[in-house]
Amino acid sequence: MRSAPAIIQREALGSQVAAALREAIAAGEYVHGERLIEVELAERFGVSRGPIRDAFGILQAEGLVEKQQPGVIVIGIDHDSINELYSLRGAIEGLAVRLAVGRYDEARFGTIQRHVETMQRAAQADDPAGFAQADISFHNEICLISGHKRLADVWQRHEAITMTLLRLTISLDQDLSASAAKHLELLNLIKAGDPQAAETELANHLEGSRARMVRVWERALERRRSIQAQN
Repeated sequence: MRSAPAIIQREALGSQVAAALREAIAAGEYVHGERLIEVELAERFGVSRGPIRDAFGILQAEGLVEKQQPGVIVIGIDHDSINELYSLRGAIEGLAVRLAVGRYDEARFGTIQRHVETMQRAAQADDPAGFAQADISFHNEICLISGHKRLADVWQRHEAITMTLLRLTISLDQDLSASAAKHLELLNLIKAGDPQAAETELANHLEGSRARMVRVWERALERRRSIQAQN
């Protein structure tokens, strides 16, 4: 019985390390082919090697790293994988929006409305972290409301990397108030019962996010090349 808290704590540490490494990989701090060293990362994050191995397992399942003897190699994020992730979101969420239109009622959509209001408050407070959390919750709720369990399962399997990309794109001088307004517009189109217009608005929203993420990746690539040239 006494060992349970230690297991929970280790799992929590592994998830936290995975989140930090996921963002570093997506931001270009670690690139394709780079080897991740357990002992170095354990020292960096102030944890034992167990949570580092747990984090590697999480990231391998997400396709961001690959185990090779000896150690772990970064697969990373590149232009093609960014396009794949956003096209997947478009397919998943496009279907979710179409299904959600047919399932509208005031009670069911109250939670989504509150996420929009949280985004608006976060934009006014210049709180990108709070905005990102409300943003991802907004999209997650649409997938849940769709009533399509397998669709929601697929979305949730990719939620962590989606959140990471969202946090990075928000950092790119994005107008958070304008983004909150776009989410409200999408919600209003769903409420109005117009699946085609709602799906078009979603597609435009995701394309803007995809383009910003490409710029984040390109800037990281340029910084890395500049550092290498100086060395």
